[in-house]
Amino acid sequence: MSSLTVEEDQKWLPTHVQVTVLRGRGLRGKGKHGTSDVYTIIQLGKEKYSTCVAEKTTEPEWREECSFELQPGAPESGGRSGCPPAGSNELVLIAMHRATMGLDVFLGQAVIQLDKIFNETRCVKNE
Repeated sequence: MSSLTVEEDQKWLPTHVQVTVLRGRGLRGKGKHGTSDVYTIIQLGKEKYSTCVAEKTTEPEWREECSFELQPGAPESGGRSGCPPAGSNELVLIAMHRATMGLDVFLGQAVIQLDKIFNETRCVKNE
C-alpha cells in the first residue's frame, strides 16, 4: 500500500511550455520614418523560434504561438519538483529590427524564469 498523499500523487510536472507572443509596446523606431520592421526571437535552452516581421511599426502585433519541450528534471539527484535543470529554465524573448543592409538591430529583451513559475504553489498552471 502506498503512503503517498493525494497531493503528492497528483503533483503537476510540466513537460512543455506553450508561448504566445501577442504584441510589443513602445519600441524604438530604428528604420526610416521613425518606425521599425520588428520580429521576436523566442528561445528556451538551445531551441529557438522567430515570429514573422511586423513592418513599419513601433507597436507590433503578432499573435503567434510556439511550443517548447522541457528537458526532464532530476528529482533523484536533488532537482526540485521535476523542473528543468539549471540553464534551460529561462525563456528569453528578444525584439529585433530587421535591417535591409547590415546586421539586424537589438530593440529589447525580456527574460522569464520558468522555475519560479513552476515552483510557485499558488501559480495558475497556464500562466
